[in-house]
Amino acid sequence: MVWHGLRIKAILVALGIGLICLFGGQFLYEKYGYQQALYQALAKQPQVADFVVSTENGQLVVTVRLRAPGNLMLTYQELKRLTGEALGNRPFTLKIADNRDAVLEEVFYRSQFAIYQALAQGSFREMEREVSRYAQAAGAEARIYIDNENLYVTLTRGDHFLAAVICRSEPPRATGGATPYA
Repeated sequence: MVWHGLRIKAILVALGIGLICLFGGQFLYEKYGYQQALYQALAKQPQVADFVVSTENGQLVVTVRLRAPGNLMLTYQELKRLTGEALGNRPFTLKIADNRDAVLEEVFYRSQFAIYQALAQGSFREMEREVSRYAQAAGAEARIYIDNENLYVTLTRGDHFLAAVICRSEPPRATGGATPYA
């Protein structure tokens, strides 16, 4: 079939081959480009049980399930560094999956007021005492670590543990609306 001197079948075949190469190349890049490097980096870590890579809002989300909490701050920093090296300049979010139970969730729920108050006011010693008190009442142990970026809370009870990484930076403030009188 010829249309204005062009062979339509040849054009469609070339278009199909081009699309197959394009999508096939993208698949191979994702499979062997960053995923293989990420697998090699994280699989060697003794604290990593497994991990899953997904995409949310165009950003990679790497969810790592830990075997045991250990020092959550050091573990998180190392996993973030290794993930960043494996992914290069791709933006990502690192999430930690744990082995929590209902008791640990309740302790964390009851501790959130003290945690967020400490983040707002800087009363970290008071927060540590409060969280430890809630944990001991439930028969659990609390470990809290802090750095310039995050607050790390680990609650352990028997074979279960809860690992929470809470960002210390302020959430964005709302803008707009009426201007208050000065």
